[in-house]
Amino acid sequence: MNNSTADNPGIGDKLSAIFGSIVRTTVKFFKNLPSRCENYFKRKLTEYRRKPKRDTANKVYVLVGYATKSHIDSKHNAERNLIILNRGLLIIIFFLILFICINAILPHINIEQYQDMFGISTVEEVTRNDPFTVSGSGNNQGSVTATPAASVPSN
Repeated sequence: MNNSTADNPGIGDKLSAIFGSIVRTTVKFFKNLPSRCENYFKRKLTEYRRKPKRDTANKVYVLVGYATKSHIDSKHNAERNLIILNRGLLIIIFFLILFICINAILPHINIEQYQDMFGISTVEEVTRNDPFTVSGSGNNQGSVTATPAASVPSN
């Protein structure tokens, strides 16, 4: 007796149920497609017919219900304030997460190990030996200073 068939006795039944479901939903989708397209075009045509006619280049606004200009302006300002508040909160959350991550990682970093690895202990040590620094003492041409030449013993 095969152990895999004993563990999953109805694998064929499960696959046929899955494929049957896929076929049923596909058939239903294509069956409803013409009516969905028809409803879409009817809705767009109705929206177009209900729009106020434009005689000038200016936009025509239709207020629905008992609304006044001050009410619309206050709603617009409230939405704008919410958008600004959401952006501010997202920025604050981002910086808090960044701060928490940095504070979680920094104690595990051994800075002395990296200083030994690169042979640098301070920034001054790096800039002291920089061959591309401009000398400020009497060099009016602005050329770079050369590294000290190695002394050659005379014969």
